[in-house]
Amino acid sequence: MTKKDDHKDPALVSIGSMFETGKIRKMYTLAELYPTRIAKSLGINYGRYMVKLNHPDKFTMGEIVRLADLLDIEPDMITKVIYSELK
Repeated sequence: MTKKDDHKDPALVSIGSMFETGKIRKMYTLAELYPTRIAKSLGINYGRYMVKLNHPDKFTMGEIVRLADLLDIEPDMITKVIYSELK
């Protein structure tokens, strides 16, 4: 993916790299990676974010798109992780 914004949070972009390399296989892995910062950036409270990580089918498409933008990756990388969890 081309970098759209040079002002991306390097910590969050590094999480995106973890999606790209296949290190993130379950959404709950994100619970240990800047959860408060991500929840705030998504516009949801911490508690709801943690519920969604436990039940990734509860993420809306809008949240997936916003999360992908934060992590500087394509949304389908996130949806693939969610889909594999639901199988």
